[in-house]
Amino acid sequence: MLLVLNHGKAYGLFLDSPAAQVWDLDSERKGSASVQLLSRRGFSFYWFEYSSLPEVVAAFTTLTGRCPLPPRWSLGHQQSRWSYPTETIVRNLAGEFRKRRIPCDTIVLDIDYMDDYRVFTVSRQRFPLFEDMVSDLAKNGFHTVTIVDPGVKRSARDGVFREGQKLKAFCCNADGSLFVGQVWPGASCLPDFMRPDIRDWWGDKLEFLLSRGVAGIWNDMNEPALFGNQRPLDPKCGELPKNNRQLFLQQVDQERVGHFEVRNAYGQQMTRATYEGMSRARPDQRQFVLTRSGYAGIQRYAAVWLGDNISWFEHLRVSIPMLLNVSLSGVAFCGVDIGGFGGSTDAELLARWYQLGIFYPFCRNHCALDGRPQEPWAFGSETEAAILRLLQVRYQLLPYFERLFVEHRETGAPLMRPLAWHHPEDQTAAQVDDQFMLGPDLLIAPIVQRGRTRRAVYLPKGDWFRFDNDTMFVGGRFHDVEYDLASAPAFVRSGAILPLAGPVQHTGELERAPVVFRCFGKRAEGRYWQDDGASLGYQRGEYNNWLLKFERGRFEARCTHQGYNAPNRKYSYDANGQRVRLKNWPH
Repeated sequence: MLLVLNHGKAYGLFLDSPAAQVWDLDSERKGSASVQLLSRRGFSFYWFEYSSLPEVVAAFTTLTGRCPLPPRWSLGHQQSRWSYPTETIVRNLAGEFRKRRIPCDTIVLDIDYMDDYRVFTVSRQRFPLFEDMVSDLAKNGFHTVTIVDPGVKRSARDGVFREGQKLKAFCCNADGSLFVGQVWPGASCLPDFMRPDIRDWWGDKLEFLLSRGVAGIWNDMNEPALFGNQRPLDPKCGELPKNNRQLFLQQVDQERVGHFEVRNAYGQQMTRATYEGMSRARPDQRQFVLTRSGYAGIQRYAAVWLGDNISWFEHLRVSIPMLLNVSLSGVAFCGVDIGGFGGSTDAELLARWYQLGIFYPFCRNHCALDGRPQEPWAFGSETEAAILRLLQVRYQLLPYFERLFVEHRETGAPLMRPLAWHHPEDQTAAQVDDQFMLGPDLLIAPIVQRGRTRRAVYLPKGDWFRFDNDTMFVGGRFHDVEYDLASAPAFVRSGAILPLAGPVQHTGELERAPVVFRCFGKRAEGRYWQDDGASLGYQRGEYNNWLLKFERGRFEARCTHQGYNAPNRKYSYDANGQRVRLKNWPH
């Protein structure tokens, strides 16, 4: 969707077609714009009239859908690499996290867990006791996420290929022969996820992994990506090629159409198959699916990360406007690879990236095998201590993140918001693209340039407090602020109440961890949400919703909905540095 903000008001344009589109927004500076759609199948066009930015996004997400509440564990810190190639290395990795007391919830397995990179297999050479490993990780508070790519090895010895052949599941050339492309398993075929029966078949195949305790699925290479053919449609072409000259054909409503007509839906429909298959296997559980590719409405099925970035400060900086754009397009659960995927990071870049990354909705450290390792301890004790402190902040804020996902469900509001979302008349706020709001209460302003220890932070009108030390700043202007590597680059608006939990090593400890309601300013209001963080019970009313208020030295909590029997834990509130135990909570 194209969003235009003009003097505090917004409008939106959405051209609903999964075919290639070219939008020229006055590139020649002549006061005109154009849209080119390469399709012969028609389209729908939506205009969202002038209104506030939140109202336009609310309307768009009413049309395309909103993110279901994610499992709580998926909001924790995730550790990944291409690749952790053996069971021994994975176990040692988990042991290091717990030994060093660095919070982490998820270990992600890239392609090397598979046998010959074939989907729905496990390499018994590298992971001889895969099921025991997954079980042992779970006992220690780790969830296992495995990658699943769309390419199926073209081999009569591959069971998935044989099944797919019987179902005529794979995409074909115009002459009816199988389309074959090169991906990780070698010569491979691609399932036609436009077909509902093939989505059901693929989703049911996930039982191979789910029955072995795998908690989440990562769909990668699902543009689809093919070696040696990463740009199959010439970006300079003026019209869509005829079907027999397209990459392959797919079936849409009993009609064979060229892939380029529906290319942007390929990853979407694969992810849909994954989400729906997991939901059939685990019908009352929240599902975690991560995808690299999608289309409008992808948030109904998956979190989205923005692909293979590089370990550059420039990629750290541009992650902010990129994720804001994705967020305004309805994708609430989003992030980029902390530390950068390609190249090699260093101590300064990794720490600065964690300073920002702990505020991404999706928080994952991921890098390539040909770069330097970038686990939190990879650069010595000083960097490790800084990252430990930052991850502790992430886990403190998880109740706030959960509340923001609830607000997204209710209104369509993203977690990451441009400053103009809450300050539409502030022309300076509208121009700032290296800061953002995390929900209504937190303003994030990280250092995104090498060698800097200070930066100019723009704070909109009102009073603001440093999250780390309660220093107060007057808004409506820029401030010169210093951050060491362990500083959380966050400011809290006066009038907010933040629920802070912990300390914990993983989210399995979170439900019984003490909670402090931290009040900012002489008068403050907030919201606190409780549910089990794992099931769909919230859809049946199994949750508690609390409205919080602090005024004239008195803290009040009023329950507006009570449907969840929360475990006992300690509650207190903190105002002006004074912490007071709430002895009668929740009564």
